[in-house]
Amino acid sequence: MALQGIEGMSPTMRAFVQQVRLFLRDFAALNRLIAGEESSERMIGWAVLDAVSRFNGTPHFTRFALEDLLGMQLQNLLTRMTTESLLESVGLLQTRNQINYSNGGINVGVNDKTPLIMNWLQLFKSTTEQRLGQTKVAINIGYILGPANAGSASEYWAVNSTYLAY
Repeated sequence: MALQGIEGMSPTMRAFVQQVRLFLRDFAALNRLIAGEESSERMIGWAVLDAVSRFNGTPHFTRFALEDLLGMQLQNLLTRMTTESLLESVGLLQTRNQINYSNGGINVGVNDKTPLIMNWLQLFKSTTEQRLGQTKVAINIGYILGPANAGSASEYWAVNSTYLAY
């Protein structure tokens, strides 16, 4: 039931949701403090759709489905874009529910991980934005060249190809 009702749900999407969960190591056995999974399959599914939408909505605009992007070997980029969406969501939840309590010199904080989450989010965004831009440029160049034109060889290949043997 977790993924039912989500538009665009396919076996590929279900498998990718599990790959993202594996990347995040979001399993009940590993989440000792919360005794469960932090992100539901439905939430990860939403984050995948958000990542695909962000990819397509970044200029130059495209209309790729998840299967198309995975077929272009963009799994790593999509995993990180999905993680960004999840971290943003978890960060909002943590901020909204944060409470600090102090009594008799003992300080306790509940849901006080927002700064840590923001640091991770910043790390992911700094690398992902650059890779997303490079990927979009490469796709655009591929469209310009067309499927029949793989480019042309340079004379540097003829001059330097003998060095490849060493």
